[in-house]
Amino acid sequence: MPTLPDRPSLPHLRKQAKALRREREIPLHRAQHELARSYGFASWPRLVRHVEAGALQGIERALVLAEPAALAPLLAAGPAVAAAPVGGLPPLLALLRRATGAAADVRRCAELLLDAGADAGSRTAEDGGDWHRSALFEAVERRDLALARLLVARGAVPDEDAFYHACEQADVAFLDLLHRPGFERLVIHALDFEDVARLGWFLRRGPDLDALGALHWAIGRGRGVPVLEMLLDAGADVDRPHPRSGDRPLAVAARCGHLAAYDLLVARGASAELDPTARAVLAVARGESVRLPSVPPPMPGVPGEDSGWLLGQFAQLGRTEVVRALVDAGTPVDTRGWSGFTPLDQAAMHGRTEVVRLLVERGADLDDCAFDDAGPTPLDCAIWGARNNRTAEGDHAGTVALLLAAGAPTSHEPPTGDPEIDALITRP
Repeated sequence: MPTLPDRPSLPHLRKQAKALRREREIPLHRAQHELARSYGFASWPRLVRHVEAGALQGIERALVLAEPAALAPLLAAGPAVAAAPVGGLPPLLALLRRATGAAADVRRCAELLLDAGADAGSRTAEDGGDWHRSALFEAVERRDLALARLLVARGAVPDEDAFYHACEQADVAFLDLLHRPGFERLVIHALDFEDVARLGWFLRRGPDLDALGALHWAIGRGRGVPVLEMLLDAGADVDRPHPRSGDRPLAVAARCGHLAAYDLLVARGASAELDPTARAVLAVARGESVRLPSVPPPMPGVPGEDSGWLLGQFAQLGRTEVVRALVDAGTPVDTRGWSGFTPLDQAAMHGRTEVVRLLVERGADLDDCAFDDAGPTPLDCAIWGARNNRTAEGDHAGTVALLLAAGAPTSHEPPTGDPEIDALITRP
């Protein structure tokens, strides 16, 4: 393994990455990732942050490197130090957003800042004030429950944006810590994922499922039968029209190509008049057609103006033969669906190994980044899904192994929460 020089240069590292790109004929972000791993870093962004931190001084360096021994004497200069902006942020937020050190060191630095008078409720307004990114939000982002508990103990008030983010974590202890009356309506966000323990947490608190359109949302998001049965058993009305669109659950299942949901609802006594669009999609789901109607997606969160997003829907549902038929019929293999994810992302996130195998064979982009240059890649999605989105019938470890064998990059590093996956991603 090569060793970084004492004073590494980002321009030089960028030149190295470009040279590797030319030599290997691979995308630049993949070359950057491989270069970072060769220097012992989990990802290119981590390598960049490490190099940038080397040029920092004073409290900013202590925070970014999460060095308690360096931070303590700086804070001893007076309470103003714990409040003075660092890089445009309150010091506590600068630490939690930028620190590259070990979790225990980040927590100790946070404790030192709080002891010196930093506000545990520090936050910034994002997207013109549409939401707030608080210190608690950052603790959830770091998946550090001890840090979140420290902040609450020091006066941080749980906020809805932090709780919303906690809905994406497998550990329901975050929900216990951050819940406030009324937050249970965010069961809708919990239904973006396949975690039955997380859903059970919400159902025990009695959200009004019909008023929220929870059954419709779960169907549209491709949730599996166990999740849908939990909603029905908790009292969701099998025939209640959606509170805004007026669609019945059975019509939503047909329109979204969710054949398992459609059959479950019929067995539970559901009924609905299906329009031509719903009937056409249902025919595709049954393998009777490959002609998707050219109509906009029926729910928010899906880009595009046609039904190409359904390729990703069938991919995440594990409908290998339907995916094969649609790709053979000309549907682009990397058509984006929910939240900008490709079909490969969606299949990987749900542990659909055979669908992933098919999409890789058909040339799906292994290096695609769904959100921005930092990811997530399909392999990132697979690793994240193994921890936070486990499907009852998914083979998450098998999916990770397949993508690794295909040369897919990832920014994840152990511990991921799954020892089998940790062993896979650290294997030479």
